[in-house]
Amino acid sequence: MDSLLLRSLQSYVLDTFGTASWHEVCSAAGVTVPAFEPMLRYDPGTADRIAEVAAGVLGRSVDTIWEDVGIYLVTNPDREGVRRLLRFGGTGYADFLHSLEELPGRARLAMPHLEAPELTLDEVGPDRFELRCKSPLRGLQRVLVGLLTAMADDYGALCVIEPDADGCTKITVLDRQHTEARQFHLALPEG
Repeated sequence: MDSLLLRSLQSYVLDTFGTASWHEVCSAAGVTVPAFEPMLRYDPGTADRIAEVAAGVLGRSVDTIWEDVGIYLVTNPDREGVRRLLRFGGTGYADFLHSLEELPGRARLAMPHLEAPELTLDEVGPDRFELRCKSPLRGLQRVLVGLLTAMADDYGALCVIEPDADGCTKITVLDRQHTEARQFHLALPEG
């Protein structure tokens, strides 16, 4: 999982802040090759360490960096595949939330060696959910917060999303149809 987070962090910094900023992050982190490959294995915790360095270089908190990475993965047009994978979770935001427990298994279909986190969702009341993420990667919960936020916008839902220090994220859906949802078609357009 470190490799995917590292590649996502790299892409986010390059696309948002530019090559010079990414090279500054790599230099400050002591990384000699400034490109992370998603199919390679890296030492556990490398993604969290590089994110800490990026936070210092970019003048943002590490939580903000990881949440922005999650938002970036859904909203960046070059990452449309991530959005599509997530939208297959259902026609509404609540359906999407319920599909999250299946996400690690779906990801392992594409990348069998992936050490995906364990996700569990509990519906604790009407339009109230708790998502638990069990992973040794500290930043993963915040990436999920960013994904949840971007997907709420994608579905047109108004939500309050509150992560806690124990790996539990509380999601309250205030309005399922707050705005018009982004267009989504099962089949990719021809062209």
